[in-house]
Amino acid sequence: MKAAISGETLGSVMELDEILSLFQKNGIHFIEIWPENIPVKVGKTLLHKRLYANRDVEQAKKILEKYQIKAACVCFGAGFDKELAKDPELFSRELERAVEIAYELGAKVVNHYCYHVAMGPEISFSELEKYYGRAIRKAKHRKIYLALENEAHDITQSPEGMKTIVEHMNSEYFKTNFDATNYYQAGYEGFPYAYEVLKEYIVHVHIKNGCFYHPEFGHEKQCRGGKMTGMFAGNDIYYPYASDGAVNIDGLLRRLEKDGYTGFCTMEPHTTPEKCLDFYREETAYLRERGIKE
Repeated sequence: MKAAISGETLGSVMELDEILSLFQKNGIHFIEIWPENIPVKVGKTLLHKRLYANRDVEQAKKILEKYQIKAACVCFGAGFDKELAKDPELFSRELERAVEIAYELGAKVVNHYCYHVAMGPEISFSELEKYYGRAIRKAKHRKIYLALENEAHDITQSPEGMKTIVEHMNSEYFKTNFDATNYYQAGYEGFPYAYEVLKEYIVHVHIKNGCFYHPEFGHEKQCRGGKMTGMFAGNDIYYPYASDGAVNIDGLLRRLEKDGYTGFCTMEPHTTPEKCLDFYREETAYLRERGIKE
């Protein structure tokens, strides 16, 4: 297993060059790339902050090479935007573009979401195929995995729902990005239960932890997340360091190693850019202690 850090949180306040300099100082050699991490091409207009259109991938490659940091994964978050999710043609075309960018950057995984694509409990496979069909074909051609991440508020909130989607897509290159804490937010046992249901389909792992938000116990507002669902509905989730929450991250890491998982464990701090540096220090040390390579 290898460690990486998501570039999402700092992407709103720092250029890629500055982010990678920071990663290098912390001994991190892999980044999970988001659209905001890639510079906009000179003379071009940014189409949308969630998309890779008009992004300068060649310039990003040069910056990555400068710091000797590689792309662990390319993220496609258009599902979090209502307007983008309304247009299956645009969504599909841009997800296909994300696959091509992953290929250009040497990443093997495109992490993506179906948040506003399918919020309700019922799964419409014919509708999902409009969004994912052509990207799956591109992924097969490029040998890049499309990893659908589970979220607490859409059709992927249960491990069984995720398994149903992956199996229906029936592609070697359509799998899941496993986030045990997102299953916890949805009221499920992230580990071991959700892992047992999905272990054969996991190609990427997000590492963070969660618990109920309790300001009376000193929980800081900058680490407070959104609403929980399912049996935990009515509570807000709180994101402590990976070692300190209610989710058994230690057990998950041990099982991943035992089961021969060789992919990335990407640290995904859910906090402000100012607090982010504390998470980097704590969580890189935590993963090192557990034998995860940077």
